[in-house]
Amino acid sequence: MSSFAKELADRIEGYIVLRRSLGYAFQKQAAVLRALTRYVEAGQLDGPLTRDMALNFIFSREGTANGRAIRHGIVRRFCAYLAIYDARTETLDPHALPRSRAIPPPRILSDTELGSLMSACGRVSPGYPQRGFVLTMLVGLLASTGLRSGEALRLNRADVDLVDGVLQVRRTKFRKDRLVPVHTTTLAALRQYARHRDVAFPVPKDSAFFLSPTSTFWETESL
Repeated sequence: MSSFAKELADRIEGYIVLRRSLGYAFQKQAAVLRALTRYVEAGQLDGPLTRDMALNFIFSREGTANGRAIRHGIVRRFCAYLAIYDARTETLDPHALPRSRAIPPPRILSDTELGSLMSACGRVSPGYPQRGFVLTMLVGLLASTGLRSGEALRLNRADVDLVDGVLQVRRTKFRKDRLVPVHTTTLAALRQYARHRDVAFPVPKDSAFFLSPTSTFWETESL
């Protein structure tokens, strides 16, 4: 790793720590900035961090115009931070890549389409049927409650009341918590999932309600 890439990596890690200390999750932003380090290292680029270097990095990755605008904002704010330590760092124009505020119309699935999607989830990994079981339950829960995918995946066992049928959703948009009642059919499905999960994995590794579909745990256990 070049001296500039190493210095950049160190400053990025310090910036990430700073942002998280202020209460920001800073997950996707951290991934973008770490990718910037890899870009600089792969290209054997020398400092300082210039406007052209930042823009070339932003446009080197595939994605939508809004995605590029988001990355531009992340890098622009980091450049302002980096300039404290290296005055040669060039600032980015906040209006260079405007973000579109147009909201695409929602895609609402019909009952038939939803049924087809859930059936496809069940067949997603024939070798490890637990993955399909979890994905089917997740899609059904999202459809019946309107939860965001991240909210559902963050549910802990204590957040899911399998007696009264109430979900406690934590760290939602604007870092708020809320209670979400579920339909009796959804509650029955959640109970069924919990029974299968507890039979397959009687000693859980963590408190998550949903098992991770990417866990290697899938490969050694079966329902």
